[in-house]
Amino acid sequence: VEDYYMKKFGRQLPSKATTPTKSGYRPELDASRELNPDESSYFHQLIGILRWIVELGRVDIFTEVSMLSSCLALPREGHLEQVF
Repeated sequence: VEDYYMKKFGRQLPSKATTPTKSGYRPELDASRELNPDESSYFHQLIGILRWIVELGRVDIFTEVSMLSSCLALPREGHLEQVF
């Protein structure tokens, strides 16, 4: 399933990342375009995966995942980009 979405949206996971967002990113200030329903669903899935990772012990990414989770009602392209 993940490969399908990666190819569909032309995304690639980085080989190594310390946090899910770039340093200093403010999701509430993002003014990029709103995601279409397919992209929004994909964003929801990624946030769910990140929340599960936090539950398994990656508490170091809790703040970033929480900030991105606050955007689930109206996700934007910039929010999705931050997950990658």
